[in-house]
Amino acid sequence: MSENKVGAGILNIITESLYDNPIVVFREYVQNSMDSILKSGENAEEYAIKIWNSKNDLFFLDNGMGIEKDEFENEMIKIGASSKKKRKNLGYKGIGRLSGVPYCKKLVFINISDYSSNKVQIYTIDSELYDRIKNDENYSELTFTELMKKIGTYQDDVDIRSLAHIYSEVEKYESLLEITNSGFIVFMQEISMVLGNTITDDGFFQELQWLLPVDFSDELYQSDKKELFEDLTVESIEDAVPARHCNIYYNDEQIFRPIKKEMLRDYVCKSNFKYAVGFHTFKGDKIVIDKKNSFSGIRIYIDNMLLCDENELLQSLDHYGLLAHTSNGQLQSVRGIGAMIYITDKVNISANARRTFIEVTDNDSFEFLRMLAEFVNNIYDTRYALSNYASARSKYQAGAEQLQQLRENALYNLKKLAKENVELTAESEETDIDFEAMSITDKKKLIKKAISNQLDNKLKEYIKSLDKYDLENAYKDFLDWIK
Repeated sequence: MSENKVGAGILNIITESLYDNPIVVFREYVQNSMDSILKSGENAEEYAIKIWNSKNDLFFLDNGMGIEKDEFENEMIKIGASSKKKRKNLGYKGIGRLSGVPYCKKLVFINISDYSSNKVQIYTIDSELYDRIKNDENYSELTFTELMKKIGTYQDDVDIRSLAHIYSEVEKYESLLEITNSGFIVFMQEISMVLGNTITDDGFFQELQWLLPVDFSDELYQSDKKELFEDLTVESIEDAVPARHCNIYYNDEQIFRPIKKEMLRDYVCKSNFKYAVGFHTFKGDKIVIDKKNSFSGIRIYIDNMLLCDENELLQSLDHYGLLAHTSNGQLQSVRGIGAMIYITDKVNISANARRTFIEVTDNDSFEFLRMLAEFVNNIYDTRYALSNYASARSKYQAGAEQLQQLRENALYNLKKLAKENVELTAESEETDIDFEAMSITDKKKLIKKAISNQLDNKLKEYIKSLDKYDLENAYKDFLDWIK
């Protein structure tokens, strides 16, 4: 059994600093389950991760390979010495299993190496006892191993049927466990009010849809862009598929990315950032926030697990001086498109300790940031190029030559954003208006708009030219000036 010389205070740092958001328990325990499933190297359709809450308890169950029986206890008590490999595994820092400590009264790990025998191994962490010990004056003198011996309990060869409450819940998924005859269970007994509020929030299920390593819905594979989604998810010869996924269920409802066909805009373009791939979708006539479309902004993934969104991204780009415009302006721009970026190079690009952004420690990670900044700046430039062109057309203020220049600038930015030869949409291309075909009401509206715009320009010129001021005769003087 390995001895940890790390002080007991490391658990407090981990649970209160690294894992201070309740949603992390879903990320960490699903990552561990995915690693167990991927180790099998077999048909992923036979495997599943089931998450459910029952009364005030939360369960995570998978039918992966579990942990070798003679290694289980040691795996549970050690820290920061994970046997996982950065390139191959989702989690590799060896601390994620502790993320649930602050959010329940007892955290129970159940290793199923032979389900047919009904015998399991159990490791229980008493979170309430830990809260009492960490407030003791002798707490700082403990090593991590000594602390775990105080708050953790190991049990071997336990008949799972003797655990009445747990068995009654797990028995529902007996057919799943029988497929592989192995699995793993994380049981969070009496979850905290903070985690309970997270689970009952109206947007919680959609948050899981964006967070966890799940597949796209079938309708995207049936869309005219199905090849793009297949490229991102289907196993390739190079074994470099970024979006590995698993069948994951919450309260028996399967989780998929919450993207529907109608959320895709005019252009859906594959993107390549050297260390990452992905796709982005945007409209060809204007880039504006659509509050009805939840697929907006930029989401960055590692191992198909959400790393961060545009908030964290723009904050970091601004910190390193990579934004060409104001943060608020950039934010409004990127939320007018929808983008998903998958980090594929885990050797050179990895997540920071909190798994909220990339670890910016070397030239590779900074180069990746520069490429993301270029993408973000392109979105901003395209947004305003399209806006300027549309505004000039609608207000009839630009001459033919100026309008053509604005049009060419809008097209240039569109092509730059798409990295392909695109065209303005039909609505933006429509420069000739069939005035005679309009109704009398529409003709009057258009004439009123044209006169109003011209009068506004004339009025600005007149005010600039004034050298004497007569409020009483101002309107008459203005009319005389126009003549």
